[in-house]
Formats: sequence, structure tokens, C-alpha cells
Amino acid sequence: MTAPTRAAAVLALGFLAFHLPFLPASLEDLDSINFALGLHEFDVARHQPHPPGYPVFVVAGRLLHMVVQPEAHALALLGIMSAALALPALLQIFQRWTDPGAPAWVPMGATVLATTSPLYWMTAARPLSDMMGLAAALCAQASALGARSDAALGLAGLAAGVAVGIRSQVVWLTVPTLMLAVVARPWTGARVRSAVHVAAGFLVGVLAWAVPLIVLSGGLAPYLSALANQGAEDFTGVAMLATHPSPRQLASALHNTLIAPWAAWPLGAWTATAASVGLAVLVRRTPRRLMLPLVGFGPYAIFHLLFQEPATTRYALPLVVPIAFFAVSAFAALPARIGSLLSLGTAAAGLLLTGPALLAYARTPAPAFRLIDAMRASMDGSAPDERPVLAMHRRQALDMRRPLAWSRARASDFDRQLPAPPKHEWLELVKHWNGGGRRPVWFVADPPRSDLALIDPRSRRLMGQYRWTVTWPALIGGVRPNVMDWYQVDPPGWYLGEGWALTPETTGVAREDGKGPGRGGIKGWIRRRSVPISLLIGGRNLNGAGATASVSVTMDGRPLHRLDVAPGFFLELLAVDPVAASTTTGDDYVSIEIRADTDHIVIEQFDAQPQGEVVFGYGDGWHELEYNPSTGRLWRWTSERAVLRLRADLKPLTLRLRGTFETSASTAHVRVRVGDRMIAERDLPKGFTFEVPIPADLVARDADTLLTLETDQWYVPADTNWRPTGDRRHLGLRIYECEISERRSP
Repeated sequence: MTAPTRAAAVLALGFLAFHLPFLPASLEDLDSINFALGLHEFDVARHQPHPPGYPVFVVAGRLLHMVVQPEAHALALLGIMSAALALPALLQIFQRWTDPGAPAWVPMGATVLATTSPLYWMTAARPLSDMMGLAAALCAQASALGARSDAALGLAGLAAGVAVGIRSQVVWLTVPTLMLAVVARPWTGARVRSAVHVAAGFLVGVLAWAVPLIVLSGGLAPYLSALANQGAEDFTGVAMLATHPSPRQLASALHNTLIAPWAAWPLGAWTATAASVGLAVLVRRTPRRLMLPLVGFGPYAIFHLLFQEPATTRYALPLVVPIAFFAVSAFAALPARIGSLLSLGTAAAGLLLTGPALLAYARTPAPAFRLIDAMRASMDGSAPDERPVLAMHRRQALDMRRPLAWSRARASDFDRQLPAPPKHEWLELVKHWNGGGRRPVWFVADPPRSDLALIDPRSRRLMGQYRWTVTWPALIGGVRPNVMDWYQVDPPGWYLGEGWALTPETTGVAREDGKGPGRGGIKGWIRRRSVPISLLIGGRNLNGAGATASVSVTMDGRPLHRLDVAPGFFLELLAVDPVAASTTTGDDYVSIEIRADTDHIVIEQFDAQPQGEVVFGYGDGWHELEYNPSTGRLWRWTSERAVLRLRADLKPLTLRLRGTFETSASTAHVRVRVGDRMIAERDLPKGFTFEVPIPADLVARDADTLLTLETDQWYVPADTNWRPTGDRRHLGLRIYECEISERRSP
């Protein structure tokens, strides 16, 4: 055994030692759940596992599962052992790629950098087929590059054929290298003979798993049907560059391929830059040897960028191999001591980043399984007539099917599950309540979504937020199910139907559906009360021509209020007796409808609470609600002077603000007034949380109280942006959270 081979063996043992204590706390991705189901009953048509079937991986998993429990540990251990066993093959490949004139430490340096890269280190511990597939492909490549006879090439072809049964994508890593090995034969007759051996070996390897797979699937036709359905789902439900070509999609794919596998963007940028320099060095110095990594990994890189979802970071795992080699080649062009130190330093940085992430991954179950456990604990001892109704956003409804199936959560655990039509999930709750449903609803929400704003927020109780504890989420990018929030929604004080514009999301849905006050009216429902209610309605007239719009409000078909709205914002606070204003008394909800004589009216604010409860709206000086589409974070800008209108009836209150500002100043001087009386004045930092007590004697009875915010920090985007814009708004404080609540006595 040579010294490099011994070093690779030591590295492999160290890799095992640092991973065995960190087996995952649960299954996580849908693929891992499908694999676990396949360990017990192999059925590709039922996605146990999903097509194309991964039969070799499942067989290996079953063998290991005989001695290792639970399933998540068995599948993860398979990945860890594969990653460790791949190290000698990786070293051999790098030796073939390295020019004889390069420093002797380059192959081992590249091996260390590749295996300590955050994505390699992390993916090895996940209960998925990616690592075993890569390990098999590396072994096949090493065998092909080192083959000195037709028989050896035939064995390399056999290994490549078997590897396809582990993970089908490895065909892009193995077949090009096999073809290169055949073409490298010295004369035509030898090439033909070698090609026959390779083809025969590959065919035998494929048939070894394909025949049992088709038999277990009930025949070729059912298997091809399941495979076609999976392919159609991938092409229609996944945002890939081939089907959604755009500069943004290309940038995302490149980022998730070159930067995200290294966890922190500085390390990713450093490694990608070094790899680019190393590639240029190899083009100049050893263009013939550069053919080996380009043939071995170039076809997979093209396939990955075009036909795989870039957000799923683990798909970029094979490309860590050439990136590590190119980066080390750049370091090797420097003086020996500097180059080796940079190589080791980059590897050490990867380990320092990934260690805490792997520890968190091993300690904490996936969000989906934490949610299921919490739901079961909440339902312990509940009678059947106390079971809640289950509802979810579309993404969660699709992604939670497999975790629920794996956890054996029966339909009887819930009263029923509501459908989840895309972009209209809240309407199923509307139908539930309009149909007389009064049981609590457990709603599993996608955190960036905001359609629950169409339901009285005082009826919602956040039961739990489920997030990954992994330090660098990019290392498990694209995992499904992902993060989620769990709410209990009791029969609400009010809820709204289609056409309302309370958030940017619901505004977009209303526009797509062609719904609005001027397009047939918009409806909501308010709980009947024994006391009058404070009704808040606000919005905008978007007519740029300056025309006034007529808006009417009815309750159970009976006229309630009418107003003429000039272009711009408007806000109305009304005192309403919902029983007196309605024509029916047999239900516990009354309907409210808003109509306008023009399409330019949008309703952006709504609330209805018993008289005396706090109700407030955004009046003069506030701008429309905005949001970040990737995170769902909402905010509303003030101008230099912004007014909140509220009703609360002589109660001591607390105003709580959380936000920031964007001018160059380090602090913003903020004043808060109630009417003409100043109640607070403070210099606030860039990121602030500001609480102001409001005395009861300043809160009017049966009338509006005006609460004014003033700031000395504001700007006009059109005057400060580097690119031309017509935005002439005065932007002061960016408010992420604005809350007025009753102040309780200690």
C-alpha cells in the first residue's frame, strides 16, 4: 500500500469517526421518507420509493436495516460508509488528473478539500441516495481511468451499470468517462473490442437490477407509466433552467452550484474564485489532462444546470469534486508552503462551518415530524367530537402527505381535512364556516404566505413555528417539507371572501381572479354581537384621472353606509349594530358587502370588533403595505408625519412599533402625539423597537382618537436612487410591526 493510499485510508476512518455520532434524529426530505417506506414494501407505483425506483440503494438499505434501527439511521449510515469508501477512488481520480510536474501534495490536497467541503460533509449524513450514487460513480470512473485490459474495462462498465440502479443521474458521470477510456485505446481494433466489453459489462449491470425492478412493478407497462408520471411532474412542477430560462434562473442555478455548497458565501466565493483561477492555469499548462475532469463531470454539470431544480443544493454534490481540484490547482501554482497552507485552511474553514450544522441536524427532528408530534400531544385524550379540522397551504398539503403516511396519522385523527386549492386555501375555511362548521381549525401555514390576514387575527393562535436548526440552511436547500407555522383558528369574529386587497398577496389573487368592489362587489362575514361593533374600512381610489368613486356598504343586503372617495387613500371608522343592521337573525354571522362604481377602488384595511375593543387603522401619511416575496416579510412606510386612527373607549393603551429607516443618519428623532399633546419623544437607532404608553384620559369615548408619528428622517426615492424612478413618495420609518393593545394593570 502506497503512502497516499494509506493516507486516504486514515482519512476515511477519520471521516467515519466524525460522522457516526451524528446520525439524523428523523427522516426529513420526501425522498428519504419514500426510501424508508421502500425498505418495508417496495412499490414504485406508490412511490415506495419514487420512480425510477433506486433498487440497488433500497436493497443495500434493507440489508443494513436488518442490523441498524431506525430507518433514518440505516439510510444515513449507508451514505456515511459510501462517502468514506469513496475516498481512495477520489484520490486515484485526482492522481490521474494531476500533471506529473505539479506538487506531489495536489491529489491529497484536492481529496481533503472535496471531502471536507460543507455539502459533502453534510450530505453524507442525510438518509438519501446522493452520496452512495456519487461514491459508486467515482469508483466506476477510477476503474475506467485505471483499466489496463479489456476485462478491467468490462468490470468498470459493470460497476457503472450497477451505479445507475443506485441513482439514475450518475449515468452522466460514468458513461462519458467509459467512452473516453475506449477512445484512448491505441488502435481501432482494440477500441472495438474494448467497447464491446464495456457495453456488455454495463448491460449486465443494468439488467441485474432492471429485471427484478420491472417484475416487482407488475410489468414493463405499469413501470413506464409510473416513470412517465414522475417525469411529467418534474417538468411541470419544478423551476428548472430548461423550462424557465431567464437571467434570474441562471444566476440562481450558478449560485446554488458554485457558492451554496460551501455554506457561507465568503467561503463559496473564495473557493469558486480559486477554482476559476485553477481552471485557467490548467488550460495554459496541461490542456490534455484537463480533458479528464471536463469529460468526467462536464456532462453532469450541463444536465444539472438545465434539468435539475437549482434550489435543491444536494444535486450539486458531484460538482464539488472538480471545483475542489481546480481550487487546489490554483493554490499549487503559488509557492509550496503558501499553496498547501491555503488548501488546508480552506478545508479547515469548511469543517468549522459544517460541524455545528451537522450537530444541530443530528439533535433535532425535521420540522414536519416535530409538528406531527406536537399535534398528537395536543390531541391526547380528546374525544372524537373534539377533533379539529385540518387545513394547510398548498405547499404544505402536498409535502405533508408522506410524513403523515409514514407517521401513520389516520384521517380519524382529525374531524376532516379541507382541500387546498392553490392561492385560494383560505376560501375553504370560508366555506367551512359558511356551511356551519364551528370546530377549531388547525392550519399549517407556509410562512411567506399572508392570506390568513383575511381572517380576524384575534381568532388565530400560533401553536408553533417549525424551522430547521441547521446553521447553514443552504446545505439542505430544496428540502421538502420545509419550514411551517401551525395556527389554531377558532370561529372568527370576522372573515372575508374574494376580491379583498388586505396584503400584496391577496391583492394579486384578486387581480388574477377579476374580483373587486367594482367587479360585482366583495363580501365578508361578521359575528353577531350583543353590543355594537366598531367597523373599520380603508383603501384607495387608484383613478389617476382624478375622478371620485362612489362606494356603498351593505349588511345582510340592507344599506349601511355610503361614501364618495376622491383619488388617494381613505379610511372609515363606523359604529354598527350588526343585529339591527341585518334582516335575518337565524345565524351567528351577518354578511357585509362593499360595492363601487369603478374598478379603481381597492379595500386594503378591514376590522370589526365589539365596541370598546381596540380598533385602529392607518390614516394620513401612511403608504400601502409592501412585502418581500421570498420571505413574506411585510412592512408599511410612514411619511414624515403619519396618523393612526383608533377607537378604544377611555382605556390605557400601549403603542408598540418595530422597524427601521434608510437615511444615512445614525438615529431618527421620533415624536408621538395624541391629538395636540406629545406623549413621547426619542432618538431611535437604525433597528428599533419602541413602546409608548397612552394614558386613558387621552383616548376618546365613542369617537376617533388620532395618534400621530413624526420623524426627522425621510427621503424621496426618485431623488436618491442611482437609477431613474418616478417614486416621489416621502419615505420615513419602515414599520414591520405596529400594535396598539390595552395596557393591563400589573
